[in-house]
Amino acid sequence: MATDIVETEEEEVEESKEDSLATALQGEFKAAPWYVSSMAIHALIFLLLMLIPATPQQQRVKQIVITSSIPEEEEEKLEEVVTDIVESNPDVVTENNSAIEAPIVVTTDFEYSDHNETDNDMDGNTAQGDPDCVTTFDGDVNGTPALMGVGKNGGSGGGGRFGTRFGGGRRNLVARGGGSIKTESAVDWALRWLAEHQEADGRWDTAKYGGGNHDPAITAMATLAFLGAGNSTKFGKYKANVEKAVYWLRSKQDANGCIGPHSYEGGITLMAMAEAYGMSNDKELKPVAQKCVDWAVKSQCPAGGWNYAPSSVRVDTSVTGWWVMGLKSAKVAGLDVPYEVFDKALKYIDKATAQLNDGGYGGASVSYSSEAATVDLVKAGGGSTRMTSVSLTCLQFLGRDRSDPKVLGAANQVIKDGLPGTCEESFYRWYYATLGLFQMGVKNEVWKQWNEPLKASLLGSQVKEGTFKENKGSWNFDKETHGKNWGRVGQTALGALMLEVYYRYDSNAAKNFKKEVKK
Repeated sequence: MATDIVETEEEEVEESKEDSLATALQGEFKAAPWYVSSMAIHALIFLLLMLIPATPQQQRVKQIVITSSIPEEEEEKLEEVVTDIVESNPDVVTENNSAIEAPIVVTTDFEYSDHNETDNDMDGNTAQGDPDCVTTFDGDVNGTPALMGVGKNGGSGGGGRFGTRFGGGRRNLVARGGGSIKTESAVDWALRWLAEHQEADGRWDTAKYGGGNHDPAITAMATLAFLGAGNSTKFGKYKANVEKAVYWLRSKQDANGCIGPHSYEGGITLMAMAEAYGMSNDKELKPVAQKCVDWAVKSQCPAGGWNYAPSSVRVDTSVTGWWVMGLKSAKVAGLDVPYEVFDKALKYIDKATAQLNDGGYGGASVSYSSEAATVDLVKAGGGSTRMTSVSLTCLQFLGRDRSDPKVLGAANQVIKDGLPGTCEESFYRWYYATLGLFQMGVKNEVWKQWNEPLKASLLGSQVKEGTFKENKGSWNFDKETHGKNWGRVGQTALGALMLEVYYRYDSNAAKNFKKEVKK
């Protein structure tokens, strides 16, 4: 208690001294000229600021974060990379990229930015879709139609027009569909080889790499491989390659709207141009792509398919497949495609596919061609293994459900005709079989039966020796039935497209066709 009293007396003395000092200073300030008082006040403030201790940076930013006790759901993980076979996220350095400056731009006011000038001011993120959206096994993105969900504006929902090709959603789709880091690395190796061997004018020289004189079709195939992996003329690490290729293809469009010869090439180039527009929203690409569509509609044969010549009596199932896929991509991209063109194509494919019912859904035989619309196309034993794969894909992309007898028959027949690695190598057949069986659903046994040997064959046969300037990342074509037509470039493009199947198209095109196309 005595101590408290002493401390109180000392405090009173100090307060008294402070009061006296304040009174004295006040008197001095009143007597001094105004500028002296001002200087004294500023000096006093400066001294006081100097005496304030600085707060350490570490203490100022320290904060308490309260988190929920609910653990986050773990993402599905891809299998680990095998370092002696694949590379993870390799740098893209090619002779073309470093030595050849892109000679063109697709639009006169082109800028490399994340913003795409569109009619509704949709930016690049919208075009790409939500990178973390998850596509379900039934083909819906967050409950809405995904890539092949086609609306009048070219698609809807969280995935955007081509949203399955990007970001976290793509990674999930790879895992769920049965892909892996190895398949993704193989795709990038293929794209690196293609980038290295692109010509200065934007095309790929088919003959230089063992193929025939089919530069428009093979350039379009290579372009589709880049587009399928999420690259466009405006974004992606291979955007310069896509830009040059699209410019070259545009320069080959004739007065009718066809790019390259009418046959296969017209359908393949239509698909490439439609997807290039759909993924970039480039205003100057739209009329070019729409002109391709208009010619496809005009040149459709009376029987419902397409042939080597426009509007002919004969219809070729193989040629028809490419035009159907091209028009479907055009519809996805928001281009004007009348429903009637799909309806006529379905009638032809349906007629060409004969169900062979052996007490179940035993198989399907698909005719290669028809000489006239009135010819009976149902010929037991007259089918083609390649055309069965084409039919399986087209039926579903034209709205036939995976439970349809002809779809089931075609799927079973594809498996019976031989799995990759157990029969003649045919990238052409494998490509359509991969698309069609994937549409049966990633849980379906036919897809599981197909996917594993497909991966083993493609990963095992991809060239791993040498450099990308040589053949590393490509696929040899000497065993391929049609290899002499498309050479190493076409073979490599098809290899990449097959390994992109997990995210290139939604896995329920038939369901989305019914919802969005058939109004």
